[in-house]
Amino acid sequence: MTYQIQIIRDYPCKDPIGDLEAVAQAVLEDENASPGGLSIVLTSSEKIRELNRRFAHIDQATDVLSFSDGSISPETERMYYGDITIALPIAEQQAKQAKHTLAAELALLSIHGVLHLLGHDHQEPEEREHMWQIQAKIMDRFGYAFEPSEHEE
Repeated sequence: MTYQIQIIRDYPCKDPIGDLEAVAQAVLEDENASPGGLSIVLTSSEKIRELNRRFAHIDQATDVLSFSDGSISPETERMYYGDITIALPIAEQQAKQAKHTLAAELALLSIHGVLHLLGHDHQEPEEREHMWQIQAKIMDRFGYAFEPSEHEE
């Protein structure tokens, strides 16, 4: 299937971020998603806090937010799944705490975000277990160790 994934760097980063496009594509393929596109935005803690306050009414920064779209492009007749916004400073901090690379943390947050765009949730224990299994499988495929941590519970 054909997917268009755009990575937008809205915040400077000196460490390697990995291949987020390939990671997102793997999720879409594994979940048998229709051809379409999405964006992954790497931004500041301040920007994600503003978005979280505006759309979730939570006045604090978070690691990742997913904004579903679901529209069909008239030009391509393909789905635009939405946007995933990741706070790069928070991802850097979480990577250090978990003792893995920034690329691994960004892969995990991207996978998590794409799963939300596809309708997955983790409010109930069964849903959470299912999401974590998908995340672990894709993380393993890309060679990243995966242990659910506090920020994923």
